[in-house]
Amino acid sequence: MKSLVKFTITLGALGVIVGLLLVMVYRITLPVINSQDLKALNEGLAGVFPGDNTFEKLNETLKSSDQTITIGDCYEVKNGGNIVGLVVTVSSPGSQAPIKMLVGVKKDGTISGVKILSMSETPGLGANADNPTYFVNRDEKITFLDQFTGKNALKDPLVSKQDIIALTGATITSNAVSKGVKIAGEVGYNYLKGVAP
Repeated sequence: MKSLVKFTITLGALGVIVGLLLVMVYRITLPVINSQDLKALNEGLAGVFPGDNTFEKLNETLKSSDQTITIGDCYEVKNGGNIVGLVVTVSSPGSQAPIKMLVGVKKDGTISGVKILSMSETPGLGANADNPTYFVNRDEKITFLDQFTGKNALKDPLVSKQDIIALTGATITSNAVSKGVKIAGEVGYNYLKGVAP
């Protein structure tokens, strides 16, 4: 019985020590993680809306017209103090898990760029959506995400296998990204027509 009590006390003390060490590591690494996340976000914002712009996070939550699509943080894009666009964070249901993206939208609903922030699609198939060396148009070296740039969320269908070249063997991923970009474009346009002349 004494050995069982001694073992329990030792195990409890070890658990407390390990717990304290984990808290210390967390506190030390959290600023580094936050800094890296902020850097990745800023690079993503600049990547989907290129130019000499500033980005200001909206305090309001924008709503999706589709219950399967989730709108997250949105950022007004300003150039010379004027609002020129919006970057919308959007999540669309993929084949494995939601696909989270940044979508740049100009005042007229034109897509300025798309960047995938996170996804869990099948390697070699759906994961090619974010592969910079996988071209849906080899002759013109256009990646899957490149083909959205310049399309208009109001005028173009943005539908896989219509005006969007689908990824080979990844119809669900192609549809998810296309639908997410379409909804983000519409949300961005509707917001911008109310705030930007």
